[in-house]
Amino acid sequence: MNHISKLIQSKKTVFTYKDLEILLWIKNRNTIKSLLARYVSSWIIEKKYQWIYVLPQYNIFEFATKVKKDSYISFETVLKDEWIIFQNYWDKIFLASDKVWSKNIWWYTFEYRKIKDSILHNPLWLIQKWQYAIACPERAVCDRLYLSANYYFDNIEHLNFIKLKEISKIYNKRVILSINKLIDDFEHWKT
Repeated sequence: MNHISKLIQSKKTVFTYKDLEILLWIKNRNTIKSLLARYVSSWIIEKKYQWIYVLPQYNIFEFATKVKKDSYISFETVLKDEWIIFQNYWDKIFLASDKVWSKNIWWYTFEYRKIKDSILHNPLWLIQKWQYAIACPERAVCDRLYLSANYYFDNIEHLNFIKLKEISKIYNKRVILSINKLIDDFEHWKT
């Protein structure tokens, strides 16, 4: 099987040198560099950022979590996709991370927001996709309230309030109180 077939069959769309060493079973760094140079010049893969290479049809979330390890997709990226907020952030990807960092790469701005390690590494309601993790809508709400106490959500009608309360327990007391108030206000408004 040739190297291109192995790349495609891996289901990964974003690669580092280390990924290629493991995937292709090549230990020689110069061989990897040579392959990459050939594939880039042939437009088979593209160098996107420093040591990160992508296939032509790459997953932007996979790329975002590869740029900054110890991160997962959350905040406004999940909230807008789930219609919990109506603002459009088409050119930004928001992630929970161990550091605050912002990086413009091509047409996107990647916004990494620091949350406490005990929250960041807690897998509760993090959905593990093939090559990245993404917060469920309820977890994204808790993440946002953790960093912005008075954040306004446009539409919480489709959230699972039991799951929301369960997830809030991994955060601080302020988030728990904010979630309870959010639910109480919604139920009061609905009646």
